[in-house]
Amino acid sequence: MNIVNLLGRIAKTPETRTAGTTTITTLIVATDRVKLNNEGKSYKDPETGYTAKETEFHKVTLFNGLGKAGASRKKGDVVAITGRLHHSSWEDRDGVTRYGCEVIADKIDFF
Repeated sequence: MNIVNLLGRIAKTPETRTAGTTTITTLIVATDRVKLNNEGKSYKDPETGYTAKETEFHKVTLFNGLGKAGASRKKGDVVAITGRLHHSSWEDRDGVTRYGCEVIADKIDFF
């Protein structure tokens, strides 16, 4: 099974382009998770007093109707995304093979 569920905030202004009649929007979604110490336990951040967290950034691609809906959003908006992981590889200008991973969205909800 290849299912991804994300709940986070849009980290930068969405980028939209068209390829023929297809609208493609790319979002960068930031999610947080609890940070663990060497013993595998959560701990309080000494500066804020809150539970320490780590932020991860995810590239999400929206096509057609989802792409049009995502294009109207802005940085900081909360989104819930269901989709699938997509891995790709390509050669850069220097002939070096590069790899990437993104989420292809099947469903998106805005809050």
